[in-house]
Amino acid sequence: MASSTKEALAAALKQMMTVKPIEKITVKDLVEICGVNRQTFYYHFDDVYDLLEWVFEQDANRVLPKEIVREHWREDVMVFFEYLYDNSSFALNVYHSDSRLYMLRYLKTRLQNCIHSFAVLVSEGRNIDRQDFEFVVEFYANGIIGLISQWLDLGMQLPKYITKERFLRLLDSSVENMLERFQLD
Repeated sequence: MASSTKEALAAALKQMMTVKPIEKITVKDLVEICGVNRQTFYYHFDDVYDLLEWVFEQDANRVLPKEIVREHWREDVMVFFEYLYDNSSFALNVYHSDSRLYMLRYLKTRLQNCIHSFAVLVSEGRNIDRQDFEFVVEFYANGIIGLISQWLDLGMQLPKYITKERFLRLLDSSVENMLERFQLD
């Protein structure tokens, strides 16, 4: 029951975020939609922002990859953009709130883990200093988060396929090439 209550509150939050910014959503709004009392809400969450973090983590854990597989790295990377696009009201509302940094940090961590897993595969057999390796991973994670931030700043107005094409063209073989530049003799 607790899981379904949490999920109901999460759905209510997402529903409310299509019509109100997160700062204007109250616990009262959410419990009225779910037909539960305030005590039930506070049993599960400290406040609306705690629920927001839970929603984002649940969505991300369900949808976003934890690593990138070499054979379909393009699809793995694009899942991040597709998730944000498919949940645009939610993502833009979070992005334009005080929780923006949490969302970007969470996405960056997930991206960094994915890029790291991919970089391990493509650097196999190469002698690369650990700090250089981590620098390359950080570089790409920051670059992708920068592109995501710019896209969100523009209200996701760029057509999805153009964003995808430009992004994939930019990444094509670039991680491999960058790691090769740091190979030790």
